[in-house]
Amino acid sequence: MKLRLEEIIKASGGRLLSGSPDTIITSFSTDSREIGAGTMFVPIKGERVDSHKFIPAVFEGGAAASFSEEEIAAEGAVVLVKDSRKALQEVAAYYRSGFDIPIIGVTGSVGKTTTKEMIALALSAGLNVMKTRENANSQVGVPITICNLSAENQAAVVEMGVSLPGEMEKISAVVKATHAVVTNIGVSHIEYLKSRENIMAEKLKIADYITDGAVFVNGDDDLLSTLKETIARRAITFGLSPDCDWRAENLRAENGGTCFSCKRAGRTFDVFVPAPGEHNVRNALVSLAVAEELGVKLEDALLAIASYEPLEGRQRIFALNGCTVIDDTYNASTDSMKAAVDILAGRAGRKIAVLGDMLELGDYTEAGHREVGEYAHEKGVDILIGIGERSRDICRGFGKSKAIHLDTNEKAAEWLKTELKEGDNLLVKGSRGMKMEEIINELRRG
Repeated sequence: MKLRLEEIIKASGGRLLSGSPDTIITSFSTDSREIGAGTMFVPIKGERVDSHKFIPAVFEGGAAASFSEEEIAAEGAVVLVKDSRKALQEVAAYYRSGFDIPIIGVTGSVGKTTTKEMIALALSAGLNVMKTRENANSQVGVPITICNLSAENQAAVVEMGVSLPGEMEKISAVVKATHAVVTNIGVSHIEYLKSRENIMAEKLKIADYITDGAVFVNGDDDLLSTLKETIARRAITFGLSPDCDWRAENLRAENGGTCFSCKRAGRTFDVFVPAPGEHNVRNALVSLAVAEELGVKLEDALLAIASYEPLEGRQRIFALNGCTVIDDTYNASTDSMKAAVDILAGRAGRKIAVLGDMLELGDYTEAGHREVGEYAHEKGVDILIGIGERSRDICRGFGKSKAIHLDTNEKAAEWLKTELKEGDNLLVKGSRGMKMEEIINELRRG
């Protein structure tokens, strides 16, 4: 990115308090610790910290400029705006208008990051692709992602997350996706959106700016499967259901991943995705579907998907002291918990699940946790350890007398160090706020 501060002022409706309008901006950051030459600081007023207090420090660190919601005197270029977050979104929307390339917006209740990674991998077999870094899918992360577009890019894959009503509309106005992918409609953030129907309505605002492009939806999802006849966009379904446009059959575990037959428009071909679980089969299907839509050769996309590697904390499977560990610690919801339990259940040997609290379930908190415990019991998990206050309901669902409840990650790690045996399979999963990776890290330290 290369924008003159004068352009940023016009796009954001701001006013220059100090510095030169000819200052060149090459990136934005909300983190005062990640400031370099050409960076414009975006101070956010959070619940705990008002980042405006870091403005003097970012200039000392070499920042090119900063937004501010307050009239301040600073040793650098400062643009006064009413809302720093909104100003960033407006500038990103302006920058986006300079690109005429396909942009795939990826949303859904769970699995967005993995889906985004796999789609970008398939597209990279034939195109120069920009993708969201890690899971920067928020009201701030999305505009910063858009500002990473460069002239070399031929396509982009942008992860788009929401938790509150109205948020998708704001980031959709920035991204202006030409195509959209909706992975599923679960209960993540139901605390704020109140129902799955409301969640779906919010997610589908991603399609507001799509004209000729397609909306790719999970045909196995009970709500999304109804869209093909009702959505005012071209819809392409993917999944295991017989009427999906991209359909998977004959699933079988192989070499730590999954092989399956893909049926598409009268054709049948074999696919291998080096990750377990039906959800990763759907990820592979939609990746192939998007690749075909954008003109990438199928054989090249298939080879790319076969090279997929899970991100840290997202169902990464590895051996540790004779045991198999499934590290799915990044985040959790009812649906993703069940998907992780499925992977554990499919392995030979003793099955141990360490499950932490799931956050932001609102009125569904007790039922959602109990449902996960019941599911783990049905799938034959041998030992279940609950971490956190809400996980007591996971233990109740599993069978209180058969489950173990511990107060901290440290206690869980201590228990595992003593009780894990060679040949065991261990799943560790919980919401981001539970920091379940601490258990994995402690086990690695030995």
